[in-house]
Amino acid sequence: MSRTTPPAGPVSLCRPDWLYKIVVDYAGFGAHLTGTDADRSTADWLTNLISEIGGTATFEPFAFDRFDVRAKLVANGRAVPSVPLYYSATGSFDTDDAQVVRFGAGVAGSAPAFEERLRSLDSRAVVIAVDGPDELPVQCNRFPTKMLGLPGMIVPGNWFDRLGKAQLRLRFDASIEPATSANVLATFGSADSPAIAVTTPLTGWTPAAGERGTGLAAALAVAVELSSEYSVYFSACSGHEIDHIGLRHHLAQRDVRSVPVVHFGASIGAGAVEPGVSGALELASTRMALTTATGPCRADIAELTTGANWTLRDVEPPWPGEGGTWQEAGTSVLSFLGPFTLFHTAHDTPERATTPEALQLATTVALAAARRFLEDASQ
Repeated sequence: MSRTTPPAGPVSLCRPDWLYKIVVDYAGFGAHLTGTDADRSTADWLTNLISEIGGTATFEPFAFDRFDVRAKLVANGRAVPSVPLYYSATGSFDTDDAQVVRFGAGVAGSAPAFEERLRSLDSRAVVIAVDGPDELPVQCNRFPTKMLGLPGMIVPGNWFDRLGKAQLRLRFDASIEPATSANVLATFGSADSPAIAVTTPLTGWTPAAGERGTGLAAALAVAVELSSEYSVYFSACSGHEIDHIGLRHHLAQRDVRSVPVVHFGASIGAGAVEPGVSGALELASTRMALTTATGPCRADIAELTTGANWTLRDVEPPWPGEGGTWQEAGTSVLSFLGPFTLFHTAHDTPERATTPEALQLATTVALAAARRFLEDASQ
């Protein structure tokens, strides 16, 4: 894959063509599961890209337990569109004793109620219908240390009724294997300037163009823009989809409490684009901003972020997403995140999830909000 070359000369990276090319290149590696070849190739590509845009990059490796699975779900003799529920069970299973349950789209982050309900089932396997786009399984984030104990498969929500009346057969073979991954860390700007952090996750279940790629593009552009005023510490951590294990490893190595953090989480420049249809994309209204800022700064951020269809919300800790993990570490945080229509599905591709213009709008609005946040945090 060719490198993404930044514009020559002192030109802002908040350009629609450059931002969108980042998303295309990122999604081109395929599903970004932690510890896979796609994860490693993405990290190599990112370190090269950071060097090209004026940063200094390093790897921060870590070990983890990777879930290796091969599975197939059949209903009345026909294959069902499905994906395995990672870290559900290990071993070999061949069973027709599978209970079908249904959840709303909000379980993509694997909420506690999701875990509790699945653990209460009385069957040898579970088939989980998650509401989302028709015919598309919506993958759920997982906790490697909380194995469910029975094999699980995820199917599209619109299959719930028909599977409840069908004869099911599940073949599931899974194991835990030792594996490694690496966070990508970088610095931009002068070490003599005030220190800040710009962060974003690096991995996900799918090509993740809208979910991850738009955040990576925006984070890189904002890091470069802010490097004229600050010493920017940039981190792109692996392991997001499995309990933020890369970020947890990263934070265990250092005290970050004195450094304000601008976090680019899910769906930064994402909405929904019908294939083949040109025109403006409306950024998803399910996206939000969270911040530790108070008073006039918070009010200003709330007004600024509406320009890209974010809503600044009051959320009691723990916050959702990796911004919450940073907040738990004691930092001052401005976090952007939220789901969108194609969240955690195989259709999260550049042409369906975003447009150059929408991505530029989100990035420039986030930059303005970040500057206001950092102005207040540095006082």
